Amino acid sequence: MTGRSLEVVPCPPALNLDALALVLADLTPEQRRQCAPTTPGKPVEALIVALEKGDLRGAAWGQRQPGNTATLWPPRMTSGGDPVIESRLARAAAAALDVAGVRMAQVTLPDRQSPAIPALESAGFDCLADLLYLSWEVTASRNSPATSLEFEPFRDSQRERLVAIIQKTYEATLDCVGLNGKRPMDEVLDGYRATGTYRPENWFIVRAGGRDVGVLLLADHRDANQWELLYMGLAPSVRGRNFGCSIVRHAQRLAHAPGAQQIVLAVDAENVPAIKMYSKTGFTVWDRRTVYVRCREQESKIQNAR
Repeated sequence: MTGRSLEVVPCPPALNLDALALVLADLTPEQRRQCAPTTPGKPVEALIVALEKGDLRGAAWGQRQPGNTATLWPPRMTSGGDPVIESRLARAAAAALDVAGVRMAQVTLPDRQSPAIPALESAGFDCLADLLYLSWEVTASRNSPATSLEFEPFRDSQRERLVAIIQKTYEATLDCVGLNGKRPMDEVLDGYRATGTYRPENWFIVRAGGRDVGVLLLADHRDANQWELLYMGLAPSVRGRNFGCSIVRHAQRLAHAPGAQQIVLAVDAENVPAIKMYSKTGFTVWDRRTVYVRCREQESKIQNAR
């Protein structure tokens, strides 16, 4: 099998199930059905296949996500590996996402030695960060140190106010700095809102001394008995005052009420102050992954996808 003997094309609807089963091979059948529901006879957006005389030999998929983003499921071959075809698949999937107007695509890999990386780099993906995945097991409620912070539940009518404080918290951030300025805040918020179950009473504008100084955004994953700490941040003017621990402890207190078993989150492995803060509040690391991203402005890196 060589790059010249195969064609790389959008997946014919008749091959949708086989192609999705290939790219999602690491998932269980039930997870695949939840991840990739299909309508018989209709094409799947950004699902790209390599065909040899009509037979499936490889596939890649750019799965659209809320917030004008996508998850790229890296190229997989039915047997062996073919760097040329894998690169063509990745570039074609990225090009399909461009046509669809998707602003940013990301891939989560086991580590920086993943064999998928050359194909991803050929499609314009760059390494964003190594992420640490942390969890905190909900324990019996205990008293937390008093705090001067106020936690004001968010209302949908306060979107502009929320955007303004989140933008302040992004200043001089140490978390995934490569994403700064890459997406409009409306898209970022849409992505947060679509994660788990959105409950405005679990989004907070954090105040100190009568001023908005930070945010805390939580999502409810009821099926997994989990809460997710989507985002928390503080304006630069109030950092270094132990407010971060106070915000996390507020989330921990709230988690007792609905009967969640744990809180989970992800943090940039280079963000040492945040990691120390989470450790101090009882979080432990359970996984580490590498994230590659591609923003539409990077499309000039892509060569001909065919």
